[in-house]
Amino acid sequence: MKFNWGHGILIFLTIFVTLVITFIVFSLNQEIDLVAKDYYDKGANYSEQIEINKRSQPYQDSINVDIKNSIISIQLAEGMKNTNDSINIYFYRPSDKKADYTHVAIMSDKIEIPFSKIKKGRYIAKFTWKQSNQTYNTEKEIFIE
Repeated sequence: MKFNWGHGILIFLTIFVTLVITFIVFSLNQEIDLVAKDYYDKGANYSEQIEINKRSQPYQDSINVDIKNSIISIQLAEGMKNTNDSINIYFYRPSDKKADYTHVAIMSDKIEIPFSKIKKGRYIAKFTWKQSNQTYNTEKEIFIE
């Protein structure tokens, strides 16, 4: 059998369709994580978040995170300590939603969290607390080795 331009077009189209189907199967098997499950609700209520961020601006440097000896040590400034209130610490890992971790603690001088609950890698620690019926939050980027 002689090879002509019709055979070439048929071979090209076969290879092209095979590659497209392979790409589609590969794309459908990838995990897609949104930043949050209620992404659209948070977007609609973003004006509230802007107000919380403005109110929290003076507290940006009031939280110190220190990582030593397999323990994450969080120290709060004097103005934040109130034994009646609690602080919610959310460790958000941008590369893997399954590695996110939430820790709730009573506001005190020092909060310690062991590494056993958190995988190694880059995290954004989001601190949320209430004082005088007002919500505050701040973020710190940390890297756990």
